[in-house]
Amino acid sequence: MILPDKYISIEQSLIGISAFILDVLGKDEITAEKLWIKFNKNNVKNSKLRLKEPPSFQKFIITLNFMYATDMLNYDIERKVLFNENIRT
Repeated sequence: MILPDKYISIEQSLIGISAFILDVLGKDEITAEKLWIKFNKNNVKNSKLRLKEPPSFQKFIITLNFMYATDMLNYDIERKVLFNENIRT
């Protein structure tokens, strides 16, 4: 489930979904709810469907937890926003 393999495509793996989330997040600082809305708008409801099988909200949250655990993103408790620690200025 974390890495793609013979039975799990990149779009279904946590690493693959993480790449799409980082693409949507960019340099912004955004709440998890707004990130979910933006993620759906960019990857699911777009006329050029980027994800063949979009993740559920539960898998989206699991991916955010995975990304936080692996230092792909960080969370500011006071402002309640997510941001990409690696490109934050």
